[in-house]
Amino acid sequence: MKKNIILLSLSAVLALGANADTFGFELGGAYWGAKTSGDFSYKGDKIDLDRDLGYKDFNTNFVWASFEHPIPIIPNLKIQHTQLDEKSSKNASFTFDNKTYTGTVNSTLKLNQTDFIFYYELLDNWVNFDFGVNAKYIDASTQVDSTTQTASSKDLNYVIPMVYAKAKFDLPFSGLSLESDVSYISYDSNTFYDLKGGLSYETSFGLGTTVGYRTQKIELDDVSDVYSDIQVKGAYAGLFYHF
Repeated sequence: MKKNIILLSLSAVLALGANADTFGFELGGAYWGAKTSGDFSYKGDKIDLDRDLGYKDFNTNFVWASFEHPIPIIPNLKIQHTQLDEKSSKNASFTFDNKTYTGTVNSTLKLNQTDFIFYYELLDNWVNFDFGVNAKYIDASTQVDSTTQTASSKDLNYVIPMVYAKAKFDLPFSGLSLESDVSYISYDSNTFYDLKGGLSYETSFGLGTTVGYRTQKIELDDVSDVYSDIQVKGAYAGLFYHF
């Protein structure tokens, strides 16, 4: 926790004095062909998402809205919500929450996230660079049941402070731009990151489209008795309006 507080404070101090030039607003959404891999455990065996539970493709979406202003000191704001919520059934055998599940196991897996990103524009020309902090709220849960065992579930609800940075390179006279953003933190053998990179095209009246690739990692080491090493990644495509 001390490391989180220091990281949050340091990021804020480094960003002081930078600000956006004008008021601006952007609203967008994207389809994400997300694929999951990895494993987790809770008071039992290490459970593989694909082999034991049958999770592989999420095929979900994320939406975002950002607001920029010319007021010094006060950061700009971006809010992004990602929906990762699926159900599956598969023949398996494992221990979860000190209970043994065998036969056809039904499960739900939720990794929903809402990002509250506070950032400053350090560069704002054909090269754009934003820097700040991301307070990522993770609403995660897992539930399993079978015909031979009563249901068990585990919830994890945390706000995770992360370093945030975004770089964007405008290609002159084309409306095209290359961009990438990352949120990252690592502490006490726990690692979280959320990385996007791709190509965007914006028309003269603000309507645009974006395509790219997004990858996440959720690595937990004994957080409320949960251990995990999960990756979610895949291509995305979306639309946005910027003014």
